[in-house]
Amino acid sequence: MLIAGYGPVGAVLAALLGGRGLSVAVVDPQHEPVPLPRAVSLDEEILRLLVRLPGLGDLLDHVHASERSTILGPSRRVLIELGLGESELGMPAAAFFHQPTLERDLRAGIATLPTVRTHLGRAVTALHQHPRTGTGTGTSNTGTGTGTSTSTSNTGTTGTTGTSGTIRHDDGGVTVELDDGSRLRARWVVGCDGAASPVRRMLGIGYQGSTFTQRWLVVDVTAPAPLAHLPYFTYSCDPRRPSVSMPMPGGHRWEWMLLPGEDPERMAAPDGVRALLRPWVDPDQVQVARTAVYTFHARTADRWRRGRVLLAGDAAHSMPPFSGQGLGAGVRDAAALAWRLDEILRGLAGDDLLDSYERERRRHVETVIAGALRIGRILQTTDPTVSRLTRALLFTLDRTPGLRQALRGGAIQQRPRLPGQVAGPLPGAGLVLPNPRLRTLDGRRCHLDDLLTDGWTLIGLGGDPVAGLDPAARAWADRRGVTAFAVVAPGGLRTLAGVTCPAVEDLDGTLIRLLTAPRLARVARLAHPTRVGRGSSATDVSPAPRAVAPRAVASRAVASRAVAPRVAVVRPDRFLLGIFSTPPRGTDLPGFVDPPGRSDMLHAELDRVDRPDSVDLVAAAVTPAP
Repeated sequence: MLIAGYGPVGAVLAALLGGRGLSVAVVDPQHEPVPLPRAVSLDEEILRLLVRLPGLGDLLDHVHASERSTILGPSRRVLIELGLGESELGMPAAAFFHQPTLERDLRAGIATLPTVRTHLGRAVTALHQHPRTGTGTGTSNTGTGTGTSTSTSNTGTTGTTGTSGTIRHDDGGVTVELDDGSRLRARWVVGCDGAASPVRRMLGIGYQGSTFTQRWLVVDVTAPAPLAHLPYFTYSCDPRRPSVSMPMPGGHRWEWMLLPGEDPERMAAPDGVRALLRPWVDPDQVQVARTAVYTFHARTADRWRRGRVLLAGDAAHSMPPFSGQGLGAGVRDAAALAWRLDEILRGLAGDDLLDSYERERRRHVETVIAGALRIGRILQTTDPTVSRLTRALLFTLDRTPGLRQALRGGAIQQRPRLPGQVAGPLPGAGLVLPNPRLRTLDGRRCHLDDLLTDGWTLIGLGGDPVAGLDPAARAWADRRGVTAFAVVAPGGLRTLAGVTCPAVEDLDGTLIRLLTAPRLARVARLAHPTRVGRGSSATDVSPAPRAVAPRAVASRAVASRAVAPRVAVVRPDRFLLGIFSTPPRGTDLPGFVDPPGRSDMLHAELDRVDRPDSVDLVAAAVTPAP
């Protein structure tokens, strides 16, 4: 496995793969990270992933968590205040960080991974992809890595360490030429080499979109103490000069829009910066650490994969800064790639698993870009009339009874989830697994993430999710080293019987709500408000089953010992593949790695709602969506 680019996205991917014991080579022209901060914000989902990486276990001690954001008018009067709310992921909903420090700590952590090698000061100059040939049988002791080499020889096979079976003799792969004349051989290459990606250019892949002419001046300052009067992330809707203000660890950042005719060099000079800072802070009380003028881009690569070479991060997409999701999108790319590559490199899935990577990630990226552009159009308004109308609308929204409390309580936050078109057909598919407080059998309190690994997870509501697996499903789980546990309501451990896997009490009820929530009505939108029978036409339908109260079903599920538990199947990246009414069968599981459209799995789930003895929440899910 070879990664071109050792910026934050390439480093996260290297840490995720190396942490799984896979052999990784990283190539980057620079010896050290860029010393100046570029990205500044992280959301709850990204923080949750980063704190599990080597070197970043104490990341939360070095970020500035933000409880809310504000939008100001020209006189700096608050037009609207938006609460960021509490996170179900056990992380701050938004936090500001110092990128050079994060990259330094992450690289130090990666240096402890024995299967990751770095080739710094070297640039990729050419890629040569080779066809794959042949299969055979035998015993492999080569481990689960792909291998990389400084020659063009075949570097090994893929299989499970020390086991006999079918082994793919991979004569294919990619030969990567470096600027010093050396060559590396890898089964897969991922270009994480930025918006100007040499890897993307070598593949001949276009980069469509727009580069905007509007320029912004960024000023980072350090301060001996936090600026107490500027505690929140703030947009300033001032048609005379739109701006952004945000707290940073050890300092603060401002961004000001430059107006037509202004000289960027003069505005970025010390006198120009002091003039811009003066309405916000005494310039003599802070130290300017960095100034930069930039324009922004909204672009996506035409395709994110060609053969055995993939793109991630800015190499695949660039987005405007207004939503603060540029780095987060790249980290999500790395997470989506890591578990798929792990499945493939261990021989658990075919290469076509990677076809779902772009389908899944592109939809999210395009949605974020569209949202950022909408925010940018509001923020960058210099027309006095449009700005006045915008400010009046925001001011009115913030003063509307009920809505004001909702906005300040975090109502604008959306729970992370995969787009419905790519999440799969099962109830709950695409929802992110929360990270609630739990209590173990020995009375220890912990968070869910403390119990999970980087692999697949099975969660049983009120029972053992593994006990009911047929031999094929159990083999599927064993090959992947699946983590399995039962979850019950507080106090339920005292009466739980017949469970051999670990069991925990859901102290907040978060997991139980997830497994029983009415939001599973997304199935109805996939299966139609009325139930389509197996093999039927669109006009051959039967009435939807009567809804069941989630609280009553949860109680029955936990109390009953005669009925197998509902089982949530969780991907390695913490997204749900779906929730089964009973433990999944081995014939169901192959579809998990890349769920197709509505399938036999969905029909089987829908059929179960007709069983009077079934504890089945899909009855509530197949009612028409409101």
